[in-house]
Amino acid sequence: MRLSRLVFRLRPEEAAALAFLLPTTWLTLAAFFYAREAGVLGPRYPGGVVRLGAVVVLLAGLALALRRFPGSAIVRGLRETVPLLACFLIYTNLHDTIGFVNPRDIHHWLVALDAMIFGVQPCVWAERFITPALTELMQFLYLNFFWLAPSTSVLLLLQRRFSEFRAVTFGVVTCFFMGYALYVVFPAAPPRLVLVAEFTKNLRGYPVGFSSLSAGAFSLLPTDSRAAFPSLHTAASTVALVYAWRYLRPWFWVLLPFVVGLWVSTIYLRHHYFVDLVAGWALAPVALWVAPRIDAWWAGRQRELGYAPARGGG
Repeated sequence: MRLSRLVFRLRPEEAAALAFLLPTTWLTLAAFFYAREAGVLGPRYPGGVVRLGAVVVLLAGLALALRRFPGSAIVRGLRETVPLLACFLIYTNLHDTIGFVNPRDIHHWLVALDAMIFGVQPCVWAERFITPALTELMQFLYLNFFWLAPSTSVLLLLQRRFSEFRAVTFGVVTCFFMGYALYVVFPAAPPRLVLVAEFTKNLRGYPVGFSSLSAGAFSLLPTDSRAAFPSLHTAASTVALVYAWRYLRPWFWVLLPFVVGLWVSTIYLRHHYFVDLVAGWALAPVALWVAPRIDAWWAGRQRELGYAPARGGG
């Protein structure tokens, strides 16, 4: 009972971050020590430990600040944003560690489904369109994900529309954590690894450009990366787009071409199978439906225990 009371002092997104942080900690450390003992320790695994440390520092710092300065507007603002940052950091570590918890890959089924739908592999078929200029454009669109997902939340925060900001942020976080669970249940390597023997063209852009930046980042990915199904690039960007339609209609029209371009780029750049995108489109409405219900239930439990439900400040 005491543990339950402590948990419900948190917001649901904070509790979810902690729930994922504990197993992620074990998995990241297991991956690190396994890779070191096997003699295959690359730069990605120490990076995982650093990212894990960053999450711990963020959450511990937030807890300390809330205890010392509970009335501070800055601290309340940090409480709104730190769980989202922790969510992104946990996401990057899952690329390294899923294989340690579930070795039953499903990417052969994804390849078969794409072939059944199209008669070809879409990312292989897309080779006919490869040019350096188009590769640069696709890399630019793909990298946009890092601002697309939180963009609607940020604009609502800048407008001081705190209740809408919290609804959107919690919806995006819910989408991510649901996707993380599906990654573990359905581990799948991306086409760039599984179909490497079928590709006949390299995705080369210009010597200085977005392709060079992206290539440097992906060179750090382990060769056994598992985080393809569902496409969280698709799911989270769709969630952000739907919230923009609800709360910031002009922003929806700004986001739309970037989001559609992001979806296309995942195929062109060989990061996802088409069925990954379908799964992402299916996950988005589920997250949009689940998030407010979890939040309302959590607030009810807080009231039952005599806590004031935590909401965005202003």
